[in-house]
Amino acid sequence: MDGHAFRWARTNPQAAGAGALLTKEIKLWADAVGHKSVENLLLCYPFQSFEPYELTGIMHALASHFGLSESEQRVHRVVTHQDEVNSDHIALLKGLGFNHYQIALNRSDLEDLDKLKAVGDLIRKYAFTGMSIQIHDSNCLDDLREHVIEVKRMIAPDFIYIGNRPKLIDNDLSANGGILFDGECELENNCIYMGLEGKSHLQHMVLQNFCTQNRYLEALQEGKLPINHGPTHE
Repeated sequence: MDGHAFRWARTNPQAAGAGALLTKEIKLWADAVGHKSVENLLLCYPFQSFEPYELTGIMHALASHFGLSESEQRVHRVVTHQDEVNSDHIALLKGLGFNHYQIALNRSDLEDLDKLKAVGDLIRKYAFTGMSIQIHDSNCLDDLREHVIEVKRMIAPDFIYIGNRPKLIDNDLSANGGILFDGECELENNCIYMGLEGKSHLQHMVLQNFCTQNRYLEALQEGKLPINHGPTHE
């Protein structure tokens, strides 16, 4: 679930609100695939599109229609920009059940690692099970090398992910302090990505959500999943 994929709903007069749209899509997916426990959950940039009460409603919808795993092995990860990390946001996300925090950095953020360390220390006060760093991709990985070494030394994250878009990560690869690159560690089996342009992988089929606001809204209003017909096989 990516807040960026719902940001348009805040200004579209036909939309009932970003939170209402995502809640509706959650229910439609649950109707389609059945009540399943969510072991791996990824919520990206929630504060770009959702108010706190909407986030509460979204998590309630997930718990009601799917069921949120409470096992120690679960990874319910939230991703926010470094500048969005504050005590109020962390407390809200912790209270909603997230147990892993991923800090997203732009290339320029690596110039002030003292700020990043302060952000990491604040997150750790709330006893998240894990914390990771995402660095937006660079044209030249050599440019990142020294910064990555310093990030590992100062912050000691569970892993550093280098890529432009957060992904559901294979749990076996996400706790060794290593560096993960986009495309080499993504979970792609039985995963649902919601919102505009979401691409889901279910039973060896790829289901692509609509890319236009009008088609997405029309599908939800008709009680249908907002996906293109004719799924492709992997």
